Order: sequence, then C-alpha cells, then structure tokens
Amino acid sequence: MAECAKTSMMRTAQSRRSALRWLVHVTLIGSAIASLVLEPVLILHVALGLVFVLFAGIHLAQRRRISKRLAIRLLRVKKLLLPAGRLALADGFLFIITLAMLFSGFWDLWATHHSKIRWHAITGVVLTIYLVVHTVRRWRRLRFSQIR
Repeated sequence: MAECAKTSMMRTAQSRRSALRWLVHVTLIGSAIASLVLEPVLILHVALGLVFVLFAGIHLAQRRRISKRLAIRLLRVKKLLLPAGRLALADGFLFIITLAMLFSGFWDLWATHHSKIRWHAITGVVLTIYLVVHTVRRWRRLRFSQIR
C-alpha cells in the first residue's frame, strides 16, 4: 500500500514539473512572438523582451544539471561533434545570442548616438531564426519534457 502511494506521489510530482516546464515553454514562445509583433510599440517590446530573457533564465535553471554537464562538454573539443556536444554548442549559442540581444537592445535604448550597424536588429533576426528551428525540432517533445 505504501509503495503505491509513493509511486502515485512521484507521478504527481513529475506531472507538476512537466506542467511547469510546459508553462515556461509557452511563455518563451508567446513573449518572443508578442515582442516581435509589438516591436513598433517600444515599451511593450522592451517589457516582453525582458520577460523572454527572464524566462530563458528560468528555462536554463530548470535544466541546471543538464546545462552543467553540457557546459563541461564544451571544454572537450573532441566530443563537440557527438550529439550531446552539438546540444552543448546549441545551448551555448542560445545563451550568447540572448545576451547579445539584451545588451544591444539596452545600447540602442540608452546610447546618445547610434551606430551604423544595427546590432539589435541583426541579433533579433538571428535569435528569431534560431528559436523557430529550435522549437520546430522539439515540437513533439515540448509538452511532456521533464525538469532534471
């Protein structure tokens, strides 16, 4: 009897974690799309962009054990061509391009003079393409992914 209750509690905890992970995914997708659509309304674009960055951090925190192992793999050059190494590169790229997007957006917002190269627009296009590919490739697993 106790074994059944323990198993039931474990399933409930797993389904709760799965639902939280799904909520983070939905918020990431929604804030990215809304930020792009509402780009002409600067205050909404900035607010939704910050929501995206916040939830990208939550997304990485939910995967902290996996992210740590992937970061260690980045140090082993020979293993970067293996599937887990490519995943480590992809996560690293996502982290870097998200930070570049954040900092270039603040630079555009607060700079007294703007550069001729529109870094925020360039990083925005790169991040958008990457997020579309990332989401499409993981679409089937998105709803039931687990926090580890």
